[in-house]
Amino acid sequence: MPALSLKKQLESRGYAADIICLEDLYADRDTVIEETKKSFHDDFRLAKLSYRIPTRNREAVDPEAARTLKEQLAGAGYEAIVTFSGFWAGFLNGLAESCPYYEDRIFAVHMDASRSLSWKGSERGCIRDIWMYELESRIIRCMLEKSSGDSERSRRILVHGGGWGIGDYRNRIKQLNDRGYPLDIIVYYPEEYVEDDDMNEYYMLDPEWKPGRERDEYPRLLTCRDGVWMPFGTDIRKINPLRQLMERDIAVYSKPGGGTLSDSLVTATPVIFGEELTYYEKDNRTLWTELGLGTDYDSFASSEDRDSQLGEMRRRLQMIRDKLPCAAEELI
Repeated sequence: MPALSLKKQLESRGYAADIICLEDLYADRDTVIEETKKSFHDDFRLAKLSYRIPTRNREAVDPEAARTLKEQLAGAGYEAIVTFSGFWAGFLNGLAESCPYYEDRIFAVHMDASRSLSWKGSERGCIRDIWMYELESRIIRCMLEKSSGDSERSRRILVHGGGWGIGDYRNRIKQLNDRGYPLDIIVYYPEEYVEDDDMNEYYMLDPEWKPGRERDEYPRLLTCRDGVWMPFGTDIRKINPLRQLMERDIAVYSKPGGGTLSDSLVTATPVIFGEELTYYEKDNRTLWTELGLGTDYDSFASSEDRDSQLGEMRRRLQMIRDKLPCAAEELI
């Protein structure tokens, strides 16, 4: 998702750009990813535990596929290579060693307020950092893309668990409803749709959409009408349908992932934070709450004037957002 946003921003400025997914180098990619996604979605405790043990993402890469890719990149002469993950660090530093042309042309865009787990055990080497937001300096430096403008907000709250549906968001649905908020709920499997729910709307990430395969399309979002799932949104080659939902809702409830912060910033939508997955998501929440751009759920639930609180957060987000450059401009 962030790679796609950056690609579109670069293209709008006259640059050509390609996306390469680390998962493309995995053996038996689709099976491994779907099984992991389902297990993390079903058990948040398992997902949290997995982030406390050494990751095997690097070991999952097929060495022959990595060697072939390195040869292709060495001959391509890209003006810059950008990574969103420390899992690429060893590969990219190796590329720069074998092809000195790339020594000052490799960048990392950080989507979290502190260095994520993917960088654990990785040498930065020649990789140059572009921080979107940083807890240490309590500052937001740039965003992925420009806003499409501000539209009128409903009193609905968007509820989701990120791309894999991870977190405690399902436990908050009734509590938010009891406080008078209708919800737009993202589900991840058809059986999660509640047919007789008259208060909330349900949307589903299209199970046929594969990350990295449709490299010019945002994830397809479906909505259920009369028991039939049908496409939601307009041109998914240009507009992210999830952001379309965010732009019309008063707030979003989700875990404090880097993608949620990015969406919050672009759409000027306050975040009500659920439980974090790991330490850098906690840092994300700390930064957003200290800057008055989001709130943890307990503080929101105990507030006497929640709508005014969210409105003030939205105004702060708009003021910050309207002065920020895009990451593409920082890169250029």
